[in-house]
Amino acid sequence: QMIGRLQSLIDQDFKQKLMMQKAELKQLQSQINPHFLYNSFFILNSLAQTGDLERIEEFTKMLGEYFRFITRNGVDNVRLGEEIKHSRMYTEIQKLRFARRIRVQFDELPAEMESIRVPRLIIQPLIENAYEHCLEKKTGDGMLRITFESSFGEARIIVEDNGNGIRDEEIEELRQRLARSSDHQEVTGLTNIHRRIALIYGENSGLYLSRSEMNGLKVAVRI
Repeated sequence: QMIGRLQSLIDQDFKQKLMMQKAELKQLQSQINPHFLYNSFFILNSLAQTGDLERIEEFTKMLGEYFRFITRNGVDNVRLGEEIKHSRMYTEIQKLRFARRIRVQFDELPAEMESIRVPRLIIQPLIENAYEHCLEKKTGDGMLRITFESSFGEARIIVEDNGNGIRDEEIEELRQRLARSSDHQEVTGLTNIHRRIALIYGENSGLYLSRSEMNGLKVAVRI
């Protein structure tokens, strides 16, 4: 009876955590960045003023695909290939704003990683975070890099930048937040992503933060 009761409590705890993560995902999806939305309309207005119909068509198609992906309901997990396609589209939109001062290296996703099932919206928010907190402040020579690594039983997606020299203390503070992500604390974008990955793939999975060799923040998504 005690074993049965323990199993029931474990199942209940898991279901509660799963429901909490789903609620957090819905909250994250609903928080469409007004800064990004405003700038998207500004880009569209600029293209319209120049009469560049071809780029207007291309841009509005990308924007439509972007918002369809983040707002669609019913699917919490997707193929990594879909998640990366969405993230690449986001960087293409941002290139229209920052082409002169931010370069992007977005490697091709290895074929053996395409079918990995991942929680939706785990990569694009990391890229958005790099733009918003690091790269937008640079007046030139910004660099964003997205690369992939895989070994037996493990896949890694790495997002790094050469932002304004994040301090070691700041990186450590972010690490501590992720370490406490099981607590009932205020949920940020990083802890949301970390929780959802760890819930599906185990405690050794999630986000790992360090200093990039480019002197910015390096976020490794480990699955």
